[in-house]
Amino acid sequence: MRILILNYERVVIEALTALVETMGNDFTVVGGSDSGLEGVELARRLTPDVVLSGMKLRELNGVDTTRRIMDEVPDTKVLILASDPKSEPLTEALEAGALGYITRHSEAAELETAVRTVYSGKVYLCPESASVLVETKVLAEDSEEEADVVFSVLTPREREVLQLLAEGNGSKEVADRLNISPKTVDTHRSNIMQKLETDSLADLVKHAIRAGLTDLKI
Repeated sequence: MRILILNYERVVIEALTALVETMGNDFTVVGGSDSGLEGVELARRLTPDVVLSGMKLRELNGVDTTRRIMDEVPDTKVLILASDPKSEPLTEALEAGALGYITRHSEAAELETAVRTVYSGKVYLCPESASVLVETKVLAEDSEEEADVVFSVLTPREREVLQLLAEGNGSKEVADRLNISPKTVDTHRSNIMQKLETDSLADLVKHAIRAGLTDLKI
């Protein structure tokens, strides 16, 4: 797994590089930068599997850097490693395309879990960031109205697919659970996104939780 590390502080890049390289032989740090603009260029040139990015960077912030990386290297997964989800634009980062968010206070084991989770295409939110989403009402407000919308526009099968995707399952896992093909799952995902007028997995998670389709603990 090829990792690119972006952080405003060079000493943090060095510390994270050393930490990541202790996680296993399948982890390789391919580069690092304190600049968002350079980070986008490195992502384009090095095509890392996962970008581990801070929110504060030189020239571009973490949100704009994530957005540009998603535009130019869409197969790369972005995991945000930030100081405090309460004071940073968590929602904007997820909407920009980040698949995960953890804090700098997270244990090494959680960092490894988060990296592996987003690498597999699943969403990873540390408990603090998930709580912030609820507190800011990104996931909690208008739940009854959201449920009405979801249940009125989605078919029963689409609701099942939405629930499983929101719980962190990839297309193959959803296919196995529902005894359908991964291609059919992808078709359902596309239809769900069109009906709910969204283009990101993070938004699908929000819809599912607001509508009460998942018991995801947040």
